[in-house]
Amino acid sequence: MSYKPFISIVIPLYNKETSITKTLSSIFQQSFSDFEIVIVDDGSTDRSYQIVREFQAKNEKDVIIKLVQQTNAGPSSARNTGVRHASAEWIVFLDADDELLNDALNIFKNIITEHKDIDIIDANKYLRKGSDERIEYHPIEGYVKNPFKECFYGLISPGSGRSIFRRTLLLENPYNEEIRRFEDSELLGRLLSVAR
Repeated sequence: MSYKPFISIVIPLYNKETSITKTLSSIFQQSFSDFEIVIVDDGSTDRSYQIVREFQAKNEKDVIIKLVQQTNAGPSSARNTGVRHASAEWIVFLDADDELLNDALNIFKNIITEHKDIDIIDANKYLRKGSDERIEYHPIEGYVKNPFKECFYGLISPGSGRSIFRRTLLLENPYNEEIRRFEDSELLGRLLSVAR
């Protein structure tokens, strides 16, 4: 039986040569180590793919890095491809210009271990503009009884870089590949009606 990590980090990659190294470095600095990285190069025309290959070659921590290439089909397609190639039951989507805080994966793991019946965990995220950095919002703590109401009032907002999703939920409810903008919002509208 092959190794199955606890968490898969799925990164859609398209022309992010200036930021992908910083994104990957933030993952390698995690306090939690039972994860894999699934990067889907969505037809980049810059050096993004080569930079990831170089990062793979000097992978000193022996983290599993899966690098998949596809013809450009948009972020929804790239994320769906990443979910299909992921091995873990839990998925963190991370954009190729985002970073994870050092303890992010460990926090997710602890919540999952404590609350085995959930499908989505939402968390704070920081928004950085130049040297200004602030918490974008504070999600409510605990189980959410009415997710549409809480989302409408901005008390939850699961999405890339700040949430973790059960893989089976995403396989049953994939991103709509016809959508290239606001694809997270469309998916969230469907997920909130079926997820715990």
